[in-house]
Amino acid sequence: MVRRAMLALAGLLLFAAGPVAAQPKTVSLWHVFNLETDMIYGGIKAFNETQTAYRIDARLVPANQFVTELIKAIATGSVPDLVTLDNPFVASFAAQGSLLDLTDRIKQSGTIKPEVYFKGPWASGQWKGHTYAIPRDANTLVLCYNADMFRAKGLDPDKPPQTWSELVTDAAKLTDPAKHVYGFGFSAMQAEEGVFQWLPFLYQAGGSIDHLNSPEAASSLQILVDFVKSGAASLDVINERQYEVTNTFMAGNTAMVPCGPWELPRLQKEAKFEWRQALLPMKDGVNIRASSLGGYDWVIPNAAADPDGAFKFIEFMADPKIVSEGWKTGRLPPRTDVVVADPQWPQAYAMYHEQLATARARGPHPQWPELSRAMQTAEQEAITGKRPAAEALADAAKKIQPILAKTPL
Repeated sequence: MVRRAMLALAGLLLFAAGPVAAQPKTVSLWHVFNLETDMIYGGIKAFNETQTAYRIDARLVPANQFVTELIKAIATGSVPDLVTLDNPFVASFAAQGSLLDLTDRIKQSGTIKPEVYFKGPWASGQWKGHTYAIPRDANTLVLCYNADMFRAKGLDPDKPPQTWSELVTDAAKLTDPAKHVYGFGFSAMQAEEGVFQWLPFLYQAGGSIDHLNSPEAASSLQILVDFVKSGAASLDVINERQYEVTNTFMAGNTAMVPCGPWELPRLQKEAKFEWRQALLPMKDGVNIRASSLGGYDWVIPNAAADPDGAFKFIEFMADPKIVSEGWKTGRLPPRTDVVVADPQWPQAYAMYHEQLATARARGPHPQWPELSRAMQTAEQEAITGKRPAAEALADAAKKIQPILAKTPL
């Protein structure tokens, strides 16, 4: 009797308390963004506060360890639900079957529409007619130049070089050997950064990665060789990373450099002169506007425990209001329908935004690192004088031919 009464009382208490609220599902996220001002932090906070179905649990992974960590996670079957991946690596993971095909989810999405994205960023997530990644942010290269140096050498800072010939002429005028000042600087180190800074010249010449043994490709590397030979650029370019090239620019030792928008915060803080941006000069008579594309994409590992929650967060982060926040840390919106209102560094924003329309994804190709290494070697050999540019590139073409024969670009 007592037992039945106790059970009845317990039932009444449960009824009075009402149904137990469902706990949000945890969505694990790996990313590389260590600046607290990056849009991902505000996005995670807003997502967790504005809905109760999911909760983002984020892990910061150092950029130089990210790919290795992801490969290990895939091998052990213990993957995060969502990843921010440097866009040249998307094709490699997609080709191995490690990423979830997002094509059908995108067709049903009210937020993510392929037609509103810039061509280059959207192409970075494609593999064999399917979409495996959605652009989170983008970056590209424009020409940064020292307006004060232009004036000192009798050049008009309102008329930066528009063509290769003007770039060569201006670089020669801006070079001052007595003061160890170079007219033009760039990264040609044996790493991805060197290829990233050479590819715009290749594209502007009308060349392509699958025809490195062409005259167009040779001319695109020869111009860099000639900068160093003439003394307008330092031989140190073969060892300098992109940020180190920008260091020489900020120190007043280089008048013009290709640079990305990630450099803007420190340019504003550290540069003691008037600096400006311009679109990359085009090759005379060819007139192809082109640059390299960088940035990060959202991807969902194929073995993710909660792909639905991961995609919900991708949609949330694709909202134009959140995407526009990326410019605060020098990250360009990858969407054409996002215009940053009253942007910081307005002149730079206008240049980068315009250049992004002609920025090309690297590849996409599952063996991009091998393709890149061949180009890195050719660049080093030509600039150091070990081999003529055409010969070095012809050798690179031979190295990558079997790869491209099996899997074309």
